[in-house]
Amino acid sequence: MMQSPAPSPVHPFRNTQSLLVVIPDDGIDVEAEARLSPQGPPSVFSHDIWLDDHSGTSQAFAQNVHVAGWTSVGDKLGGAYVVYDCVIRTKEGTTIHAHKRYNDFVQLYDALRHSLPKHQHHFIPALPPKSPFSRYRAAFLDRRRRQLQYWLCTVFLHPEIGACQAVRWWVMN
Repeated sequence: MMQSPAPSPVHPFRNTQSLLVVIPDDGIDVEAEARLSPQGPPSVFSHDIWLDDHSGTSQAFAQNVHVAGWTSVGDKLGGAYVVYDCVIRTKEGTTIHAHKRYNDFVQLYDALRHSLPKHQHHFIPALPPKSPFSRYRAAFLDRRRRQLQYWLCTVFLHPEIGACQAVRWWVMN
């Protein structure tokens, strides 16, 4: 018995009457073409998809945050305290040094818990605990510096929390 040949694949443009022009990809500005194009959004099968829905954009004003160091102010007998150097780099490229005590972090934590909607509270991590007996030891202070840096990054770089008024107020005061 003789087998019939396999059917040839159907060409997707076999019924078109228009001229099909293939444009070589040699530096075409896809964004500019998309803005000028009167048609709908590009096909999901396109190799040059351009999304302009701004999904994933952050409202936070900080681009980078770190706690550069700490210093002890005053003498240990007469009411000394520790100040952390918080370095905030804004999206505009401005670097701000905010010198903050641990209590300032507690005030920001409380302000965030009071001002943010309840569904955002789980994005705010707990602050590192206080330790009255080792608060002036270098090892403790360096560990706390790293923990506060993690906390600040989590809060300041969050796309919504990092844009709230409590964060801006904390930086500027």
